[in-house]
Amino acid sequence: MVMSRRIVVGLLLTVAVIAAVFFGAVVLEGLLNDGGDENVVVVLKTTGPHMEFWQIVRAGIQEAATEYRINPKIVGPRWERDIDRQIEIFSNVMEQSPDAILLAAADYNRLVPLAEEAAARGIVIVTLDSALNSSVPVSFVATNNVAAGVKAGREVDRLVPLNRPIAIVSHIREVATAIDREQGVRTALADRPSNLVLGTFYSENEPDRAYRIVERLIEEYPQLGGIVALNENSTVGVGRAIRDLGLSDRIHLVGFDNSREEVEFLEKGVVNALVVQKPFNMGYIGIRTVVQVLRGEKVPPVIYTESVLVRKEEIFTPENQKLLFPLVEPR
Repeated sequence: MVMSRRIVVGLLLTVAVIAAVFFGAVVLEGLLNDGGDENVVVVLKTTGPHMEFWQIVRAGIQEAATEYRINPKIVGPRWERDIDRQIEIFSNVMEQSPDAILLAAADYNRLVPLAEEAAARGIVIVTLDSALNSSVPVSFVATNNVAAGVKAGREVDRLVPLNRPIAIVSHIREVATAIDREQGVRTALADRPSNLVLGTFYSENEPDRAYRIVERLIEEYPQLGGIVALNENSTVGVGRAIRDLGLSDRIHLVGFDNSREEVEFLEKGVVNALVVQKPFNMGYIGIRTVVQVLRGEKVPPVIYTESVLVRKEEIFTPENQKLLFPLVEPR
């Protein structure tokens, strides 16, 4: 199936802006050297170019940085699965005594001791995307991941007959987004026979591993009727397997996020629906919240950005075009 012109144009624009975000950090730093005095460091799960979600988060961060005239330093491991490296990076950042750290934690528990030590030193901690098992963050900016999981679960429940298994393919064990989304999915599937809800299977945020999970599932469960994939890379890997194995008419896939490849899969029917977050808003609001705290303003303890379920037949509504190509919409 040939992609429509609107999809192609949107994808090309997204690619161009993502490239500008990834390769333009040095330019941003030069432009903002005369900004505010706040010393802010952003510690992401990954700074590599392999996940569009995080490139869009960075675009939101940079937009807010320009508006609020600060120069945040963005750091993180190359791979989201490298939790040890994120812990090392956070420790090094803490020793530099910034005014604030905006943290997207790669593990719900393991970064808690360092975050609490940083807070005890007077460093403001705001969490982004993934929560910490601690009360020290003054605010948490994220998708409501339990609610997003419920949306995905309800959709796959609607699509798959009760007598056919549904598998859950997640990304990183013990990261809050995975925990919360799985909770939401299982809540939505609670009325199904428990032996027909399979998993959870972890891709370690690698599309190739998600692909191999699908191959094994097909061998072990030939009547498999649906898969819920809980993040971008897991959805991409599962989608590639369903496409290559010619299973899109048998296995219903509901995924998360809206990378170029995922949108193509949605248009072609490989993916039945995507739960689309608002990563640009997340990055923007994360920096805005940090600045507000540092400038003495009160902020909510939790700030949820929205998520929306988008089906194939809904791609071309004006609202969903903005969601699928968020870099062309204002915050």
